[in-house]
Amino acid sequence: MKHIFVRVFIYFGVVIVAFTLLIGLMFTQFNQSNIVGTYRTQLTDLAKSVAERVGKASQTAESKTFSDYLVAVEDFGSARRSDIWIFSNPKAEKPLDDMFTNVVPEQMDIPDKMEDILQAAFEGKRKNYTNHDKIYDTDMMHVATPVYDSGKNVIGAVLVTGPMEMRANAVRQYQKYMIFCVGIGGLIAIILALIFSRQLVRPIIRIDEFAGEIAAGDYSGTTGIIRRDELGSLADSMDELAEQLDEAEQYRAGVEQSRRDFFSNVSHELRTPITVTKGYADTLVEGYVDNPEKRTEYLRRIQDECTTMERLVSDLLIISRMQNPDFEMNTEVINLIAVAQDAMRGLRILMKQKDLKSEVTYDDEMSLIEGDYDRIRQVFVVLMQNAIKYCDPGTQIRVHIFKDEGTVLAEVSDHGIVIPEDEWGQVFDKFYRATTHGGREGSGLGLVVAKNIVERHGGTISVRSDEKEGTVFTMCFPETTMDIDEL
Repeated sequence: MKHIFVRVFIYFGVVIVAFTLLIGLMFTQFNQSNIVGTYRTQLTDLAKSVAERVGKASQTAESKTFSDYLVAVEDFGSARRSDIWIFSNPKAEKPLDDMFTNVVPEQMDIPDKMEDILQAAFEGKRKNYTNHDKIYDTDMMHVATPVYDSGKNVIGAVLVTGPMEMRANAVRQYQKYMIFCVGIGGLIAIILALIFSRQLVRPIIRIDEFAGEIAAGDYSGTTGIIRRDELGSLADSMDELAEQLDEAEQYRAGVEQSRRDFFSNVSHELRTPITVTKGYADTLVEGYVDNPEKRTEYLRRIQDECTTMERLVSDLLIISRMQNPDFEMNTEVINLIAVAQDAMRGLRILMKQKDLKSEVTYDDEMSLIEGDYDRIRQVFVVLMQNAIKYCDPGTQIRVHIFKDEGTVLAEVSDHGIVIPEDEWGQVFDKFYRATTHGGREGSGLGLVVAKNIVERHGGTISVRSDEKEGTVFTMCFPETTMDIDEL
C-alpha cells in the first residue's frame, strides 16, 4: 500500500508545484507587461505633449518661446536619458517649419523600424517598438506620434526614445523575487502534498490492514477511522462487516460447542446405564438366572435403566435446543399463577404418595409475563419434582408469586435436605449433585434445563437453603405490559 502513497504524493506534488509555477509565471509576465506598458505610456504621453506644443507653436509662429520650450524639453529628456526628436513631414502640403524641428533626417542614419514608425506617424498613426540600440548598448523604446496643424493635417512627427535598462532591472528584480517566492511556494506545496497524501492514504492503508485481519480470521478489532466522507462510510461498512462476522463466528462456535457438549454428555452419561443394562441382559441370555422372580427383577432393572436413559437423552436434547440461538419458543402472554397451579395439579399423585401438602399463593392475580407456556410449566415441574424427591414426608411444598419493580417473581420452597451455601452456585451445573442429596436417583440435568429455560425468557433463577426456611428456588421474569388477549 506504500506504492499508492507514493503515487498520490507525486500526483499532489506535481499538481501543486505546477500550479505554483504557473501562477508565478503568470504574475511575472503580468508584472513585466505592466512595467513595459507603464513606461510606454509615459513616453507616449511625453511625445503627445511635445507634439501638441509643436503644433500650437507652428500656428502662432512663437519661435522664440518654442526655442526655450524645446531647450527645457531636451534638458528633461537628458535627465531621463531620453531623446526627443521633432521631424517635419516632407509629404505635407505645408510641412513643419525647420525652426520647430531639431533634427535633419538627411544627416541621420535612421534604422528601418524607426523609419516605419515615422512614416506611420506621418500618416496620422501612433506607433512604437523596442530594440537593442548599438549606440547606447542597451534596449531602447521608440514612440512616434503625429504633429497636427489647425486643419488636422499631419505636418510632422515627434519621436521619443528612452532606455529600457531601469525597467529591465526592475523586471529582473521582480523575477528574482518571484523565483524565490515560487521556490518557497514549491517547498510548502511539497510539504502540503506530503501531509495531504498521508491524510488521504492513511485510512486506505488502515482499511487494507483491517481487511487482512478479517481475512486471517480476527474479527475483534475495528478500523478506528472516523470521517464524514466516502472513506469514513467504507470504514463503517468494514467495522459492521467485522462485527457481523464476529457474531457469525461466535454463533458457529456456540453451535459447534453445543454439538460437542451434547455428544460428550451423552457418551459420558449413557456409559453407566448401558453397561448395567448390558450386564443384566448378558446374565439373562447366558441362562445364569433360573429363578422366575429373579428374572423378573432383572427385567425390571433393565426397564428402569432404559427409562433413565430415555429421560437423560430427553434432558440433553432440551438443553442442546435451548442453547441454540435459533431455537424459537411459542411466546404468548401467560399468567404465572395459572402455570404454577397447572404444574402442581400434574404432580399431586406423587405428593400424595409422600403425604405432602401443596399450595400456590400470590399477591396479585394478574402476574403476567411473556413466555412459552409449556417451557415455563416444565421449569415448575422440575423444581417441584426435586422438592418431592428431597423434602421430608408430611411437609409442605409451597409456590408463592409476587411482583417487585417491573418483575414477576416465583418462589418454590420445601422443607427437607439443606443445600450447603458453598454449593448454591453449583447446583445449576451439568450433572452436579449436592453432597447432601443422599444417593437419590437423578440425572443432574433437571436444574440445568430449568436455568436455560428461565434465561431464554430474559429471567434469572437462584437458590437459598437453610434449616429454618428450607430450600427456596427463586425465579425472576420481566413483567409484560401487554394484555393477555393481545397475543
